[in-house]
Amino acid sequence: MSEDMDPRLFTECLREVSSVSALWLLVQRFAKAQDFRTVTYHSIDVQSLGDSSFGAVAIGIPAEFHRMYTEEHLYLDDPFPPFAASQITPFFWRDLPQLTTLTEKQKAYLNRAREFGFADGLVCQVFGPQARNALVSIGFHNDRPRPTDAEVLDLHVASQFAHMRFCALVAGPAAPNRRLSPRELELLRWIARGKSNTSIAQIMGVSRHTVDTIMRRLFGKLDVTDRTRAAVRGLAFGLIDPSLDNLS
Repeated sequence: MSEDMDPRLFTECLREVSSVSALWLLVQRFAKAQDFRTVTYHSIDVQSLGDSSFGAVAIGIPAEFHRMYTEEHLYLDDPFPPFAASQITPFFWRDLPQLTTLTEKQKAYLNRAREFGFADGLVCQVFGPQARNALVSIGFHNDRPRPTDAEVLDLHVASQFAHMRFCALVAGPAAPNRRLSPRELELLRWIARGKSNTSIAQIMGVSRHTVDTIMRRLFGKLDVTDRTRAAVRGLAFGLIDPSLDNLS
């Protein structure tokens, strides 16, 4: 396979991919050919297969940052997934402060990310059948010039084709099964804040047993088995207020 793989060749090769493992290998080869520093792919469908809650594909992510992101709950302060989930067009990492109002915690997250070499990159939402959307983030090396508008379009199209190929390879949950009730949404928001089931019961004015019941339904709809995955998915796909500032 050519080391000079461009987005057009990449999309052509996608047609020949017949397994998820082959798809990720092709993505990795494309990232290497394009000299990307990192590539991450956030998808509810893929995370349900048992991969890390950081994302199904996490090429080039430093192990220490990966650990911090999950164990220190940095996903609560990551401004990229929730903002990207509301966008149609891609945007650059460095432009985010000019595109939206960031909380102090989100600004601190960006500073910590820069300490690990996350200088600039491109984020886009990709769309699939039955609302099976995902987020793609491509990180650049410090000395790499920004892609032109035409190159951004090519990368967005390549990301969209890769996502559609994944959707064709893996059957996802039906959209109605992922619709959360108001109580499930409220519970998810408190889970993301790290509240215990006992505290949530007091806040919501229900019994601990009721919280446990709602949580089982919530986990079933999100196809998760733990609170961290539920919080990451809720934040990444716009199910929770990104800033969480309205919660005490």
